[in-house]
Amino acid sequence: VWHLSCSIEFELTHCSAQTMFTAGKWQRIKSGFRGPEDFYPLRHVSHREWGRNFTLPDSGVLGTNIEVPEVGERTQFSITNLIHVTDSNGVLGILVDQCLKKANIKQIGEDLKVQFSWWSVQVSQKAMEKEREIKREAVTKQLKQTMEGAPAQDEESLRDSLMEQFFSSPAFLEVSNYGNFKFTYNLNDLIGEYKTSVCEGGDPEFRVLGTFRYDLEVMHTVVIYPPGVKIFENCPPLPSKVIAQEGAEWKWRPESTGSEIRVLTQDGVGGWRVSYLHCRRWELASFAFYLPNKNPDFPVPLQLKHLSVCEMPSDQRFRKVYLTKGQAEEKYRSIVKSFKACPVRNSESTPQAERL
Repeated sequence: VWHLSCSIEFELTHCSAQTMFTAGKWQRIKSGFRGPEDFYPLRHVSHREWGRNFTLPDSGVLGTNIEVPEVGERTQFSITNLIHVTDSNGVLGILVDQCLKKANIKQIGEDLKVQFSWWSVQVSQKAMEKEREIKREAVTKQLKQTMEGAPAQDEESLRDSLMEQFFSSPAFLEVSNYGNFKFTYNLNDLIGEYKTSVCEGGDPEFRVLGTFRYDLEVMHTVVIYPPGVKIFENCPPLPSKVIAQEGAEWKWRPESTGSEIRVLTQDGVGGWRVSYLHCRRWELASFAFYLPNKNPDFPVPLQLKHLSVCEMPSDQRFRKVYLTKGQAEEKYRSIVKSFKACPVRNSESTPQAERL
């Protein structure tokens, strides 16, 4: 059985030729029927470098300035919980083992593919409501300035329509392309589990891994890894403009919280209307826990209390793992009933599915 020290020694001697991408450009790491996957190493890139499709920050939708906003102008959320989403097969395997074992292999260099346990940021409903109120005040102010001197209209209706574009992306909804079942875990508790098991008590490192790009999704990723691992030595330390660590507090500052663009336009007869222009690129933040061993030992104790149901978008319905929200809730009730009746099962009976 390999211990962490043996794993790191192996990396230092064997992986020296296997290095991360360092060029300041997008690297195509995967192609397929579900669309390409690109990787921009070592940076959390801003909307002006996302490329393809329509890329506007929230501040650009609200006004005429579509330059990269300063950190203070971005929407800011405290990160308390992370989520790991899986399908109906994966959820059974996780609950049988009562931990998350399956790793996601990701290419981050020309000849370098490594294993990560992948988790995404969850924003609380309370935090969203607070930021939504700030956006509502900004939209109300914009409407009054824009419509000054125009014939009277229902400003409240226009405002509500404009507001629908904010916090409308999957990063803020109970929706996921990766499955119908979501495990939620406290971020600092997860780091504690990683420190104990993978780092063997050492303090993990936190660095900017880079940015991943899909058809409409942009994902900024932080890599977490044990001390002494060399393959991430070129990764910049935090903070970035997107993710920051302040002691035990973590902050996420996205530029784009919506998946569509709605703007106020004139209707040709002196009035105003809200026009839907295009789909908009949206972003999320993720934490990639590096697993150095071929059979990593990162026993995150996931149980029924960590599990909830989320919805898969209708455009995923062609996939075998797709369930409607109703079907997923029925499956959830069946799982809860089954595991409460027989909590101890054969851990080899159901394989875990890796994050798609």
